[in-house]
Amino acid sequence: MTALLVSMLLTMFFPLEKVVAVVDNSPILHSEVERLLVQMGLDPVDSYQIDSETPEYYDALEELIETRLIVNAAVGAGFYPTDDEIQVLVDEQLDLSPQGFDADIEYITEVLADNQAAQMFIFRKVQAAMQDMPLSPETYLLANPELVEEIIMPRHIGWIYLPVLPAGPDFDEVVEEMNRIRARILSGESFEELAMEYSDDGSARNGGYLGSFGPGEMTYAFEDAAFALETGEISEPVVTPFGIHIIRLDGRNEDGTIEASHILRVVPIDPADIERTVAEADSILCDIRNSLLSFEDAARVYSRDMSSSESDGDMGMIPLKLWLYEVAEAVEGLEIGSCSEPVVLESSAAVVIIRLYEDSGDIDWNSYTEAELDGLVQQVIYQDTYNSLVDSLRSEMTVIYFLENDGTSAD
Repeated sequence: MTALLVSMLLTMFFPLEKVVAVVDNSPILHSEVERLLVQMGLDPVDSYQIDSETPEYYDALEELIETRLIVNAAVGAGFYPTDDEIQVLVDEQLDLSPQGFDADIEYITEVLADNQAAQMFIFRKVQAAMQDMPLSPETYLLANPELVEEIIMPRHIGWIYLPVLPAGPDFDEVVEEMNRIRARILSGESFEELAMEYSDDGSARNGGYLGSFGPGEMTYAFEDAAFALETGEISEPVVTPFGIHIIRLDGRNEDGTIEASHILRVVPIDPADIERTVAEADSILCDIRNSLLSFEDAARVYSRDMSSSESDGDMGMIPLKLWLYEVAEAVEGLEIGSCSEPVVLESSAAVVIIRLYEDSGDIDWNSYTEAELDGLVQQVIYQDTYNSLVDSLRSEMTVIYFLENDGTSAD
């Protein structure tokens, strides 16, 4: 079927929508790309064009195309879930985020079913690849240094972690409100009832209860405040990238985890907050580069990641591409012993300075536990299988783009 004929047919069936690509006669709509951009934390673009000025749009479209290729293959192989299985997926998602189903239940149901089909299809492919691997995990990693570099990119790094904290026009007002709520709790009012009434977090329906968590599972400022409390103690207002919290420590467990509850009032981060944190990072970096302060001293003084600041900012050997892609991009090309420019981590609302201690080189895999090695091998095989699968499906299925900036093209 020619691209022109496909375009005419799609115009007939989707007259009010912009079709931006077709995968084997299955259209991908502009609204789907916008949805994904919003889920990625980006504002939807106002243009259908995909060019160098809108890379996020292009990346989102490519992700949707890859998913559609795999879903189509999964359906053809009989991996699509049954109606009963789909209902279970919907019920589970409804329990997690009931608000998300107010207007989009049909779309979300379709996405859940498609994702389940794709995951099962890929899982079977990965299983087959794992069974074909006769080597031990360590031997496999040593025998595949290019895949390890491409997919894992292990580097020994340190960092100085500066969270982006809100300080906008509503900040002082919310702090005062949280102090009043704290005073009411201290005077005997129910923490749970006040959480249900005032908290902006999903935990409000459970009286603010967050369950148990250990070091590294919560944002750093929250974690530091929570672990410093005595059982039953109510914190002062705590500022994190999410807003302002009041925290109650509910108990300490033998395994080192704690149980806590909180009340959260969201205070949005604005561009000025990011600019302020970048400026702070620039100032610290200037002192390091002018030898006024060592990286290690700066990490101990300024970094808000308590677990690494106690080790002079040393994070150890990190699989960067499996961890934070922004950090991987910043480290690529960095000379050993040098520091990166400030890196904005949009996903965790922070600005970091990275120091490269050593590159992958000859990694001593003996220093890793068997479980860690198994996990790394599974990640490498998964990503390699995924990449090979997508490349293969692109050669088997027709992918047509409808781009205003360069016309219609087809794979």
